[in-house]
Amino acid sequence: MTITKLRVSNTLIGVAGVHFVVSQLSLRGLIALPTIRNTAGVDVLVSSVDGSWHANLQVKTSQNKVAFWPVGTTYDQWLGENNYYVFVRLLPKEAGFEAFLETSNIVAKQIQAGIDTARAQGLKDWTPCWSLPKGKIDVERLQCQWRELGLNKVNGLGS
Repeated sequence: MTITKLRVSNTLIGVAGVHFVVSQLSLRGLIALPTIRNTAGVDVLVSSVDGSWHANLQVKTSQNKVAFWPVGTTYDQWLGENNYYVFVRLLPKEAGFEAFLETSNIVAKQIQAGIDTARAQGLKDWTPCWSLPKGKIDVERLQCQWRELGLNKVNGLGS
């Protein structure tokens, strides 16, 4: 099944991404709650049923098969042991979404390194973005982190 290529507003694609994340986490037996629209920082609050584990998720969604996502200028304020980004992109040919998970601290370091490199080259500032790594193993690691979020507290994600 292929999704017909419609141009959906950025707001609606963002809502769809948040609900995709919530539905997938709920199917894993987790409590996953989307915050109300325009809540600063947290898009999804997720917890184990017994409350012994939780995570705060910032969801970034694209309706195209992109390799980078704008994250906004406050990326350096979204740091913390339980804070994560879920980068979601629509795959029209597969009629579904694909997701990647990374810690907020690693995302901030990668963005800052990119900004520093661009400035050193004399390039002007742009909207901070996070990019998928180029290596297949690194991309698979991010996909695996998404699939395992909340399932195994020993895996280093949210422990």
